[in-house]
Amino acid sequence: MRWSRPTHLRGPQRVAVASGRVVAHERDTRLVGLDAATGAPRWDVPLGTWPRSVVATDRRCWALPQDRPELACLDLGAGSARWRTAVPPFSGHVVVAGDTTLVGGWRGYTALRALDGRTGDLRWVRPGPVPVVRPVVAGGRVLLARPGTPELSVLDLDDGSEVFRRDLPEPFADPDDRPAFVPVDADHVLVRCGPRSLWRVHVGSGDADEFFRADADLSPDAPVVSGALVCVRDRRAGLTALDAGTGRFRWRLVADDDPPVGGVVRTENGHLVARRSGILVRVDDDGEIHGRATAGRRLDAARALTPDSVLLTGPGELSAVTPP
Repeated sequence: MRWSRPTHLRGPQRVAVASGRVVAHERDTRLVGLDAATGAPRWDVPLGTWPRSVVATDRRCWALPQDRPELACLDLGAGSARWRTAVPPFSGHVVVAGDTTLVGGWRGYTALRALDGRTGDLRWVRPGPVPVVRPVVAGGRVLLARPGTPELSVLDLDDGSEVFRRDLPEPFADPDDRPAFVPVDADHVLVRCGPRSLWRVHVGSGDADEFFRADADLSPDAPVVSGALVCVRDRRAGLTALDAGTGRFRWRLVADDDPPVGGVVRTENGHLVARRSGILVRVDDDGEIHGRATAGRRLDAARALTPDSVLLTGPGELSAVTPP
C-alpha cells in the first residue's frame, strides 16, 4: 500500500488523474486535489453534491455537481476557480479536447454544447435535446452516437457542424454515463454495438468493420486498451482480452463469483486486473498470471496513477498500491 484516504462516501466516487494530481469527490460536497505519489492533500474546495463528471488535464480540472446547474473549471495545481458557467439542469458527459469543453446530451435531458475551455463562453449548441452516448474527440472531430440506433454523427469540433453521418450495421449500446468510444490507434475508435459486438470505426470516413463478436452478451460500456490488448467485460462478469491490432482472441478471465471491476491497467510487467472482492491479479499478454495481492476491501475500479502505482476506488476509501 502506497497510501490510502477515507472518502466518507458509500456510492461510486468520481475521480480523475492528471499531471501528478488525483482530483476526487469526497464528503458529499467537497472536491480535493491530492499528490498522486503520496496522497497528501494539496487543496480542498466546496463543490456541490455527487458530481456527474470530474475531468482533469495537465493544468485544469472540471466538475459538474448535481445540485446546481453549473460547470466549474479549477486550476489543477491550486484548486482555485478559473471560471464557472451556467449549464442546463441535468447536463452530463463532460469531454475536454484542447481548448474546447463539451457538455450535455446525457440521456437526452440537454443538448450537446461546446464551451471555450479557457473562459467558459459558449461556442456552439447542437439541435436538441437528443440523447447521445459520451462523445469522443479524435482528429479534430467529435464522434456522436444515439444509443439504441445505428446512427453515427461526426462533427467539426470548431463550429459543431455535421461533417458526415453514417449508419452502422448494428445499433449502439447504451453505457449511460460511462465511456462509449475508445481510441485504438491514430485513425480508429472502438465502440460497443448490439448485444455482443465491438466495431472499429475510421474517424476520417466513418467506415466500420466488425472487430470482435462474443459468444455471450457484453457489458455496454467501451472496452479498455491496455498496451497491445483490448479488454472487454461481459454480462457473465468475465473479462476477454483481444489483440489491439486485429481483434484476435488472446485470453479470458472467468468471473468465479468475483467479477473484474472497471479498468485494466498496463504495468511495467503486464496488466493489472482488479476483482470486486479486492483481489489484484497481474497477467501477461498471453493471460498467464504472474502475481496476486489483495487490497483488503471491496473495489469499484482501478486506473493508472504513476509509472509504478495503481489507483483503487471503492466504497469509503481511495488508495494507491504497487502492482503485485
